[in-house]
Amino acid sequence: MAQFYTEEEAITSIKKLISKKMQQFARRNAHEALREYPDSPQIRFLNAHIASELRDYNSAIIILEKLNIEDPDQKQLLSALSASWNGAGEMEKAIFYNSRLHALTGNKNKEVLTNADIYERNNKSELAEKELVKLPQNVLGQVQNLILRSRVLIAKKDFGSAVDLIKSYENQLFDLGEFEHITTMFMLTKAYDKLGEYDKAWESAEKAHALSTISFDIEEYINQFIEMREFMSDGIFEALVEGPRTEVEPLFIVGNPRSGTSLLEQILSMHPDVENCGEMSISLPMQLDLPLLTDSFHAWPNNMIDMREDDAAKLSKMYLEAVEYSRNGEKIASNKAINLTLNAGFLSKVLPSSRAIMLHRNPLDNAVSCYTTNLLVSGHNYTNKLEHLGMVWIERKKMADMWMEVMSIPVIELYYEKLVADQRRETERLIKFLDLEWKEDCMEFHKSKRVAKTISYDQVNKKMYNTSSGRWKNYEKHLGPLLDVVSDYI
Repeated sequence: MAQFYTEEEAITSIKKLISKKMQQFARRNAHEALREYPDSPQIRFLNAHIASELRDYNSAIIILEKLNIEDPDQKQLLSALSASWNGAGEMEKAIFYNSRLHALTGNKNKEVLTNADIYERNNKSELAEKELVKLPQNVLGQVQNLILRSRVLIAKKDFGSAVDLIKSYENQLFDLGEFEHITTMFMLTKAYDKLGEYDKAWESAEKAHALSTISFDIEEYINQFIEMREFMSDGIFEALVEGPRTEVEPLFIVGNPRSGTSLLEQILSMHPDVENCGEMSISLPMQLDLPLLTDSFHAWPNNMIDMREDDAAKLSKMYLEAVEYSRNGEKIASNKAINLTLNAGFLSKVLPSSRAIMLHRNPLDNAVSCYTTNLLVSGHNYTNKLEHLGMVWIERKKMADMWMEVMSIPVIELYYEKLVADQRRETERLIKFLDLEWKEDCMEFHKSKRVAKTISYDQVNKKMYNTSSGRWKNYEKHLGPLLDVVSDYI
């Protein structure tokens, strides 16, 4: 447990972790700091920033809106509100706060650039392009605007122009910050991949990963999975107390990054009884509050054994309060947070009215997608090495298999490949699992007015396609280290 002697010390510690993209550790420190300094605007703002980085946009918006009421028209807050509403797929609110911000600053060029970013992230590339042409050439040509311009070209499927644009700035890329440089190289990777130039795509991805200076301890990362499985053995899980049954039914979509969780959530959210809550980070604060509630001397996950029914009830209320902001009266509220692989069992005990979907994807396709996508910006530093990607995939699969065996809530398995090959059959199976009536709208998820709250926003708002299945074959000659690790699971 983090201990801070002063508010300034807490802020410095949190900012340092954020700068290193260690968002889960930063979230932990911010939660601990708020116990000591609950009214601190700076710590609350940092907590919102972390939530946004973790793509838990609803949590970020709740904090930021409260801060904005307390101290309106603060430029930093308005900028963060625009970004968070943008991430949540609420384009009009994002533009509203951006307009308020630049009414204060008078920076018209910045307003145009941010509006273009908002339009592109809401799959309106034509509007984004119209914004960009408003800019003077000397502003548009600045290297820091390269990523946005490349995104717009890729959204228009003008992949060749995106490659030419990025390559024309090749000598200036080191003027960007580390993560901006990395992001640019992943944009180049995507453009080459779409052009079918797979060797160049892979080379660009390797260069992107080589730019990262963040250290990563694979043994420490793997140990959390092993520790959880060891704790849950010998009947301990069955002995844990449960929280109360609730009218709201949480739905946990448990899967790896780039395994189809966004696609699945978008499909299900087309049903009138299901709400898409995105990547909720609430389970970490619940985990951190557990020892205080139980007065346990044990560390996580062993302190679950000291949980009493009233503790579970308080944690259940904490989760449902986080859900309520997104829920518009829907019966089922989905959550696809990446840490569900570890916390699904804990949450199923606290929320016995919940259900879970264990989503699997071929390890080779999954690893290739992770390696060629900028997951480093989200703190998934294990994606830097193919062997690490394979090791983490196996650990997550072992966790999912264990939860299938021990959890008492309804659980179903789903394979990404089957979903994209036969959407109707698999979706009907899922709707039946949720005890809901079939709705044909679930077959037209791409018509949703809500843009997915995910790094995959440019994919899941399109019709179903199956070109991602078997994609690994395009990169087979590069996958030796990965094949060595996952060969038993292919």
